[in-house]
Amino acid sequence: MVQNKQKTAKPPKLLKSAAKEAAASKAESWQKVKIKGHVISDDCGGYEGLIGLEVLKDYDPALVKSSQKRVSSRNRDGERKLKKKKRKVSKGGDEDSSQSSSESESEDEVVAAAKSKKARLAERHVLKMQKLREKREKRKDQRKQKKSKAKEKEESEDSNDEYDADRFALLRPPPSDEEEEVAQAEESDSSGEEVPDLVPIPRGEMADVSAWNGLGVPAPILRALGEQGFSGPTQIQALTLPAAIHGKKDILGAAETGSGKTLAFGIPMLSGIMELKQRNIRSGIRKAPKVKGQQPEPAADEHELTPPPEELDHVSGASDEESDAEEHAKRIQSPLYGLVLTPTRELAVQVKNHLVAAAKYTGIRVAAIFGGLAVAKQERILRQCPEIVVATPGRLWELYAQGNRHLGKIEDVSFLVIDETDRMVEKGHFEELRSLLKVLNSDEQKKHQRQNFVYSATLTLVHDLPEHMQKRNVGKRPKFVKQTVDQKIESLIEELGISQPKIVDITSSQQTAQTLTESRLLCPIDHKDFYLYYFIQRHPGRTIVFCNSIDCVKRLATLFGLLDCNPLPLHANMIQKQRLKNLERFRDSPMGLLIATDVAARGLDIPNVEHVIHYQVPRTSENYVHRSGRTARANKHGITVMFMEPGEVKSYVKLYKTLERTEDLPLFPISERFLGAVRERVNLARDLDKEELKLKRVQSERGWMKKHAEEMDMIIDGYNDESGSDQDEDPFVIERRRNRLRVETVRAQLNALLAQPIFPRGFSFKYPNSEAAQLATSHTQSAVETMKAAIEDQKQAKKDRNKRKRNA
Repeated sequence: MVQNKQKTAKPPKLLKSAAKEAAASKAESWQKVKIKGHVISDDCGGYEGLIGLEVLKDYDPALVKSSQKRVSSRNRDGERKLKKKKRKVSKGGDEDSSQSSSESESEDEVVAAAKSKKARLAERHVLKMQKLREKREKRKDQRKQKKSKAKEKEESEDSNDEYDADRFALLRPPPSDEEEEVAQAEESDSSGEEVPDLVPIPRGEMADVSAWNGLGVPAPILRALGEQGFSGPTQIQALTLPAAIHGKKDILGAAETGSGKTLAFGIPMLSGIMELKQRNIRSGIRKAPKVKGQQPEPAADEHELTPPPEELDHVSGASDEESDAEEHAKRIQSPLYGLVLTPTRELAVQVKNHLVAAAKYTGIRVAAIFGGLAVAKQERILRQCPEIVVATPGRLWELYAQGNRHLGKIEDVSFLVIDETDRMVEKGHFEELRSLLKVLNSDEQKKHQRQNFVYSATLTLVHDLPEHMQKRNVGKRPKFVKQTVDQKIESLIEELGISQPKIVDITSSQQTAQTLTESRLLCPIDHKDFYLYYFIQRHPGRTIVFCNSIDCVKRLATLFGLLDCNPLPLHANMIQKQRLKNLERFRDSPMGLLIATDVAARGLDIPNVEHVIHYQVPRTSENYVHRSGRTARANKHGITVMFMEPGEVKSYVKLYKTLERTEDLPLFPISERFLGAVRERVNLARDLDKEELKLKRVQSERGWMKKHAEEMDMIIDGYNDESGSDQDEDPFVIERRRNRLRVETVRAQLNALLAQPIFPRGFSFKYPNSEAAQLATSHTQSAVETMKAAIEDQKQAKKDRNKRKRNA
C-alpha cells in the first residue's frame, strides 16, 4: 500500500517541476536592465520611460546593461547535476556513499570551472587584441580613402539641403558601410562600455588655412587657427615659423606692434610640446652638443616592450577613487615644458588667452601667474600641473622661492619666451628676472637643449649717449661710444643664454605701423584739458590717453568724470581686479575712454582703438612706439596725437633724434570757433572739483574733532544740532553748509551746459562760407580723415609758397 501511495504521488511532483521550469524559462527571457547614458535606437527612437526590455541576441550589449550576472552553459549543467544528486539523497538509499561521491564530483567540477574560466579570459584577451589590430588597419585604410575622396566630396556637395548645418547635434556619428564597430560592440563585455558623448556637427565656418601649409604647423593647431579666422600667417610668422619648428632655432624677432608676435612664439612652443609628448620625453627639444671624451648618455626608455595604452585591457574592478588618484599622480609627474615671461600683468592674461585658444585641440594646459591676486589661488592652479606657465617675474620668483613643487621643474623647461625683452632686461627693473636666468642657465647641457624666443617691437632701437657721458667725451679718443644694434643683440644673446640664434628684423625705419597717422598739438600746459575735451567731443570713438604719472591719471579721471565722459583709469596703484575690470569695460564700449600710465603701453591687444593721445611727451622713444602701437593694429588705420607744451620741446627733439626722423610731425587741426564753449565747461568742472575737495576736507576735519570730543566726553556747541542761525553755530558747520550750496549751484550750471551740444548736429547751407563748409564736412569725418585732409592742405600751401617765391 505504501508503494502504491508513493507511485500515485509522483504525477503532481512532475507537474510542479514542469511549472517551475516554465517559470524559470520565462524569467530568463524577461529581466530588468539598466540603460547607461542617453540611448537612441537604430531607427532614431528613444528608450526613455521603459522599465524592462526583452534581452535577445539582436540587442546591442554596449547599449543595454543587464543587472543580473550572466550564467554560462557549463555552470547550468553543474547546477542541474547537483539538483539530481539532492533528489537522490531525499529518496533514500545509501546516504553516506552518495554524499561522498557528490562532494568529490563537486570539487572536480569547481577545479574544471576555474581552469575553463582562465582559458576563456585568455582567449577573450587574444580576440580583443586581434580586433583592435584589425580596427587600426581599418582606420588607416579609411584615412587614405577619406584623403583621396575629400576633393570629390567637395565638388559633389548637395546644394538642396533641407536643414541648416548647425541645427542638430548627433549622439554618435552614423557608422559608414566600411566601419563595423557595431559588431565589435556586440562582442565586447559590458565592463568596457562607455557613456556616449554628444558630437557636434561642424558648422563649416572655418577660414581657409591653406596659406599655412609648408610652415610645419600641426593639424590641431591649424584647426584652432581656422576657427579664429586666421586664414594666413603674418610676415613675422612666415619668416620665423619654419626655422623655429623644423630647425629648432632660437628666435630673436623685431616687428612692429600688432604684427602677430604672440602666435609667432606660441605656435612653435605648442608644436614642440606635442612632439615631446609623442616621443615621451620630459625635457630638451634639441640634442645636447657633443663634448670630446664624453660618452653619450643612453636614450630615454620609450616603453618599447610595453604595449600602447589602447591595447591594455580595462580593469573592470577599478573604482573611481583609484582612477582619480592615478590621474592626480600623473599630473604631479607631468613636466613643465614652457615658460613665458611678460613685463605686465594684463599682458600675461592676454598671452595666456591667446595660447589657450591656439591649444584648443591639443590638450595642453596653460596657466597665468602674476601679482595682485591671492597666492593660495595661484598655488591651486599650479597643483593642476599646467604644461605652460605665463607669468610676471616677481610673483614667479616668489612662488619658486617658497618651494612650489611644479615650479621646481623650472630648470628643465624646454621653451623659454621673454616678451618685450628690451623692457625686461633694463637695468634697475625686474631684478627677479636675473635671478630666474641664473637658475635656468645653471646647467650648460640643459641650456643648450632649451629653445628660446625673444620678441619686441623696439628690440633694435638704440639710444644716444646721455648728456653727462657726452660732456666727458673730450679729445680725440672718446671715452664712451654709442652702442650699435649688433652690440645690443650680442649682449642679449649672452645674457639670456641663447646658443643657436636666428635674428629676424622687419621693423621699418620709422619704427611705427605703416597705417598709423602721427600728429602733434602745441598748447600751454593749462590748455591741455581744453584740447583733450575738444578732441573727445569732436571725434568720438575708442580712445586711450597716456600720462607719465599716476597723479595725472587720477586728476584727469576725476575731471572728465564730472564732464560725463565716463573715463576708466588704469595705473599700477589700483587693485588688480579693478584693473582687469576696467580693461573689460573698455573693450566692451565702442566709445570708451581709457586714461592710463605706461602700464597699458606694451603688448595689450585691444580691438578697434581709433585714437591714442599722449597727454604728456613720453620719456623714452620706446614708450612712444609702444603707446602708439595700441592703435593701427592688424592693418587697420589709427591716429596718434602728441600734446606738447613749451617745456617739453627738448624731450620731443631728443625722441625724434632716436627715431631718426627727418621731418617734423604735422599739426592737428583745431577749430577755434568752439573752444570758447569747451573752456566754459572745463573751467566749471575744475571749479566743481575744487569745491568738492573743500567739502571733503571740512567733513574730515569735523569728523576728527567730533571723534576726539566723544572720546574725552566733551560737548561742543554746534556739533550736535545742525539747525539754527549762523550766529549760534560753530564756524565748521557754517563753512560746510556754504560749501554744499556752492557745490550744488556749480553742478547745476555744469549740467545745464552739458545738456547743450557743443558742435552743430546739422548744417544749413542758406548762408555758406568757407569755414562753415569745412565744419559741415569735418563733423562727419573721422580724426584720421581730418588729419589726412589737413596734411594735403599743408602740402598744397607749401607748393603755393614755393611758386610765389619763384615768380617773385
